[in-house]
Amino acid sequence: MGLKRVIHADTLAALQKPFHPVTLVYVNWPTGALRLHSGVGNLSWDGQTWTGFGQVERVLSLPGESGGAAMVEGAITVYGDDTGVNSVHAQAKAARGNAVQVWFGVVTERAGVTIVGEPFDIFTGRIGVVSDKQEWTGNGTQRPVTVALTAGPSQRARGSANHSYEDQIRHYATDTAGRVLRAAVSSMVKTAQRS
Repeated sequence: MGLKRVIHADTLAALQKPFHPVTLVYVNWPTGALRLHSGVGNLSWDGQTWTGFGQVERVLSLPGESGGAAMVEGAITVYGDDTGVNSVHAQAKAARGNAVQVWFGVVTERAGVTIVGEPFDIFTGRIGVVSDKQEWTGNGTQRPVTVALTAGPSQRARGSANHSYEDQIRHYATDTAGRVLRAAVSSMVKTAQRS
C-alpha cells in the first residue's frame, strides 16, 4: 500500500511537460502567520497573499515520505543579522509546537505568480527546536537560524507495554494477581509443550 495524494487535474497536466515549480510555506509564528513562496513578488492563493522569499528550496529540508508512525524531522534555515536572529530566538519558545505546512505547485512562467491548478500538500507538521550558529564565510561571519520541523508522534510520547513483577509490587504492593497470572501462563506453556 503506497501513499496517495490527490493532485488537481490542471496541475497534473502541467507536471507532464516542462514546468515552473513553486513551493509555498505557511508558518504559524507567534508574531503572526508567515506565508512565503519560492518566487519573487506577491502570489495570491487560498484567499491569502504569499510573499516571495526566493529559492525556498535552498533553506527548506523536508523528510522523505513514509507510511510509519515514527516522528520525522525537517528544517527551515534562514540567514540574518544579529537583530533578526535574536528576534527569532526571543519568540522560539512561544513558537514551539505551532503549525507548519508546505505545498508544491506549478506557476505559468519562471518566477511567475499565477498558479496552474492547485498546489498540493507535501508536508504538515510542527515547529520544533530553534537553534543558530555562527559561520565564517571568508569575508566575514553569518548567523544561520535553523527551525526544526517535526511530524508524527514524539518518540518520548509513547508509553511502554512492558510491565514486570517488580513494577507491580512497587505500584500495587497488595495486588498479587500479577504473580498468579505469571504462574498460570507458565503452567499453560509447560502443558502445551508436552502435547
